[in-house]
Amino acid sequence: MDDSKTALQTVRLKGHIGHDRKLEIIDNSSDLPEGDVEVILLYNKTKSNKERKPLSPLLWPVLDGGRYLGGSLRREDLYGDDER
Repeated sequence: MDDSKTALQTVRLKGHIGHDRKLEIIDNSSDLPEGDVEVILLYNKTKSNKERKPLSPLLWPVLDGGRYLGGSLRREDLYGDDER
């Protein structure tokens, strides 16, 4: 199907995906030619009943920076004399 001169035909079929994750075509369309096909699945997405609550800032991951022993923290302390 990589040939750029190949024309694609669209056919709508009904199917079912079982618990074993296999796709079963329900429609019997005997007029389809034999060969490779490209499949695009459209399905109804069910919404979860469980609402997602935002994570509390108290539970956010943190980095341990150790203890800061200085009296103040100025820009020069972080970046040196050129303050960049």
